[in-house]
Amino acid sequence: MMIRIWLAFIGACPFLITPALAQRAAENVVRSADDAFGASVGDEEIGLYGSDDVRGFSPISAGNIRVEGLTIDRQTGFTDRLVSSSTIRAGLAAQGYLLPAPTGIVDFSLRRVADTPVQSFIAGYGDFGGYSFAADLQARLLQGLVETTIGAGYERNNSGNGTRDLAWTLGGTLRVLPSDHVDLTVFGDYRRDIADQRWVGYFPAGSFEPPLPSNIRKDVGQPWVEQSGDNYNLGVIARYAPSIAAIEVGIFRSVSDPDLQAGQFFTDVALDGTGDYRAFLGPGSNFASTSMEARAARSLIENNRQHTLTLNVRARDREQEYDGGVDFNFGSVDTGNPPLFPKPNVSFGELTRESVEQVTLGLGYQLQWASRGELNLGIQTTDYSRRIETPGDAPLQADADPTLYNAMAAIDLTPRFVVYGGYVRGFEEGPVAPSVALNRNEAPPAIETTQVDAGLRLLMGRITAVAGVFEIEKPFFSLGSDNFFKETGTVVNKGVELSLAGPVTDELQLVAGAVFFDPELSGELVSSGEFSSDPIAFGDRAVSLDIDYRPSWAPGWSGDLSVFHFGPQNADTAGLVTIDARTLISIGTRKQMTVRGSTVVLRARVDNVLNAEGWDVFGSGSFFLQQPRTFVLSLRSDL
Repeated sequence: MMIRIWLAFIGACPFLITPALAQRAAENVVRSADDAFGASVGDEEIGLYGSDDVRGFSPISAGNIRVEGLTIDRQTGFTDRLVSSSTIRAGLAAQGYLLPAPTGIVDFSLRRVADTPVQSFIAGYGDFGGYSFAADLQARLLQGLVETTIGAGYERNNSGNGTRDLAWTLGGTLRVLPSDHVDLTVFGDYRRDIADQRWVGYFPAGSFEPPLPSNIRKDVGQPWVEQSGDNYNLGVIARYAPSIAAIEVGIFRSVSDPDLQAGQFFTDVALDGTGDYRAFLGPGSNFASTSMEARAARSLIENNRQHTLTLNVRARDREQEYDGGVDFNFGSVDTGNPPLFPKPNVSFGELTRESVEQVTLGLGYQLQWASRGELNLGIQTTDYSRRIETPGDAPLQADADPTLYNAMAAIDLTPRFVVYGGYVRGFEEGPVAPSVALNRNEAPPAIETTQVDAGLRLLMGRITAVAGVFEIEKPFFSLGSDNFFKETGTVVNKGVELSLAGPVTDELQLVAGAVFFDPELSGELVSSGEFSSDPIAFGDRAVSLDIDYRPSWAPGWSGDLSVFHFGPQNADTAGLVTIDARTLISIGTRKQMTVRGSTVVLRARVDNVLNAEGWDVFGSGSFFLQQPRTFVLSLRSDL
């Protein structure tokens, strides 16, 4: 069936619409990346960091998610129908961003209309039986006054552990350009999760890794532990930039609305592979946020210096409903081959309701001095309120009004050699007390975080080298000896970052990087010996290498290699379990061709070529299986 669909797709491509410049077909994340800190283009990503983990921490928790440079309180991910790429900005690359927070910035770019609008069609197939289809269309109307993109897609993502995720997506933008100084963009995307089967987590009975299943591709969960629901992002971005002044406003709405809460895991997993199977089912939840950012900037040009003063306002109003679920323990099973249990009948409880209101006023100053350097100063004051209403308990509230600041500078020692340094003080929410704590569901005070970093950038021919050091400090929350969930210490992550990126030759593109971590946990639980000074789920290093090779002797062909190595990770709070270092290798090839004036690219990729096996661990102490070798084939056509 899939073969016939692919043949029909290939055959139809040349006849659909008139030829145009390539866009989706020519997407290549290695050729697009400026450094090795992290980038994504379409459905491929490379680099040391991801959008949920930068320098060992979450940019989402830090409020560092941006769309077109503006802050959004995102509750659900963007789809490929809406965004074309994302870039992680850390160190020197984050210097130009207004009022940043510690960790790094993840900036998403909306899909835009090409110089000549193109109509893109994409089909993909994976070796676990997964497949996807999508169409992304573009148009320019009214003599360029209006630009629009719209796309739709369907995907069945089959994971190597036997689970599946069925969804369809829709998204697009409408951009109005009435003059050179005015830019108005309205955008939105929607994802309907039809059946999202939940992965199974493993919690060992002691200080050891769970034994690997004999068949890691077998779904060992229950088919009824799956979620469905609606997710969407909406936004308006307006820019007015006459001469040396500029006004930018972004207003966003982000919603995740699952029909059902679900989760499953094995607890007390023994070395013989037995453990208790547990499942969680809960009523439909809702996570919704309205956020905005507005900026007014005025620049003064003085010879070869430009001074820019920016007044900034950020605000968010977030409402969440969750919990109310029931835990089920089905008893001891063989975790590699558990029986199928009938879905239990359950009466759900009431939902916990949480609300957050926050308004932040900031003032930023930027100096850009041609051939000399750059200075970025900022100060912010915020008014924050968080309220949690748990059924049967009195409402709990936490308020804060910290003052935050940042100072960053870069100096051009030569046209090719830049040194930089910076200090950032940030603010983010602390975790809610778990149900086992005496102060369960209590909202802790919002936490203040700090980051210091410094480094250099050197241009070596067409290669850009970046080296830097950083130190991030955040409070650590856990159950204390009195069984109260509270701030019990501090986690500090120090590191060294290295990056090389650029064309080695006209044929060979290189993106390589390394980060070496020195994380440390301190506080009462470490002093008492209950916790190790090595934080759980932290490693000591990560190394990435990505190359793309386009041989001149084989026009239209290219090959790519990706190597990612991460060091050993502490896997339990006491520091008695360590996950071994692992190296993952991916290889791929592309063939670009022109068929009746249309660009067609056939893409093949194998991930985890050596089929490395092992565990990934999360901060909760749960283990998840490393995905096995995966083969993916895709076809893209721009018409």
